[in-house]
Amino acid sequence: MQHVLVFVYDRNQDDVIEVNKANYETCNAKHPVHNYTTGSGRDVVALNVTHDRYFISSKRSCHGGMRLQVHLTPIPQPAPLPQPVHLAPLPPSPVYLAPKSQPPRTAPSRSYSSRFTFLKSQLLIPFFVTIASIWDSLLLPCLM
Repeated sequence: MQHVLVFVYDRNQDDVIEVNKANYETCNAKHPVHNYTTGSGRDVVALNVTHDRYFISSKRSCHGGMRLQVHLTPIPQPAPLPQPVHLAPLPPSPVYLAPKSQPPRTAPSRSYSSRFTFLKSQLLIPFFVTIASIWDSLLLPCLM
């Protein structure tokens, strides 16, 4: 991402001249570092170096305050993201075998387990979607 200064002014009254610090302080435009004036009154200066820069108008406006000093410093690099935590794998779940001597159980004539499974699926999915939405709304401002 490149940063720029945009100067908008009446081209018949002003211009944009970059000078050194001594010429900035005295409003002297005789030895410019760069003349950015394009004649349109809309000049763009790229801020691609990290040192102080000095801009003045060479047309009598400098003494009236038409000048700008810009102090540029390197943009700090963002802190690295924390490394993901690697968890040890869970041990395998134990397997329990029913003794062979017990006869198999028959389901009761009215089964509530199928109703509970249906109800559980109807409640749990919206619950997790709601939790995920709340989590995103809490986490999103922290990431910006």
